[in-house]
Amino acid sequence: MASTQPKATVAEHRHARKGLYKISDLSRETGVSIGTIKFYLREGLLPPATLKTGRNMSYYDRGFVDRIRVIKELRQKRFLPLDVIKTILDRDSEVISSHEIETLLRLEGKFYEAIHVSPGQEPIKRSDVTEQYGLGADELDYCLESGVLTPVIRNGEEVFEGDDILMLETFASMRSVGFDDSLIPKNIGIPMYVETLNKLAREELTIFSRAVTDKVDDAKLAEMAMAGVKIVEQFIVLLRRKLLLRAIQELREQTNEESAATGP
Repeated sequence: MASTQPKATVAEHRHARKGLYKISDLSRETGVSIGTIKFYLREGLLPPATLKTGRNMSYYDRGFVDRIRVIKELRQKRFLPLDVIKTILDRDSEVISSHEIETLLRLEGKFYEAIHVSPGQEPIKRSDVTEQYGLGADELDYCLESGVLTPVIRNGEEVFEGDDILMLETFASMRSVGFDDSLIPKNIGIPMYVETLNKLAREELTIFSRAVTDKVDDAKLAEMAMAGVKIVEQFIVLLRRKLLLRAIQELREQTNEESAATGP
């Protein structure tokens, strides 16, 4: 007797028997949202699909589950930016050596926890962000895609915690003083900061790992990393303020010179 099972379902079962996963399976296995997995695919952190059976249907082998879990660990537990994670996964020795990678991994999450966790703050559900912070759905999606916000899965639901909550509070504060999307569009302001600070973070990690590799024992490594973050953060704030004041002064002098040249 001919099977009455739909062809698509038969194909799905066949691929499942081969040990392949749909993107929804990857999400369920790893606790990473489908949107985030698609972002990893676009950014090259994940290779192309193992098998494509249609324009919108792809299947992935077990290696994708393992790689996504590694990305999640490095992103959420070790506070590494995505381009550094990609370098680690690809083992690009021209950018960072295997010894330097091991130095970063030996931080064992202590570095991340000290920076990321904000004591006393309850996680915020993604569904509550708009009401609580006034961030629209399109703005929230943009922040997720650009890596400004990185939700985690708690009890099957996306939530924001730690520094992400502080980031949401920052967005709310900016909006309250008039810096909304109509004044400075998100696709102008956010990429500028992400690209600039992402490059800075990568350079900082490279300098740090090269400085301490084979020179500092594990017991002191996390302590030095955390102290360095706090010191450099203060340095960046002070230097940025100084450079802003310098730029204002130079602009004022340029304006005065132009006014003097044109005369009364």
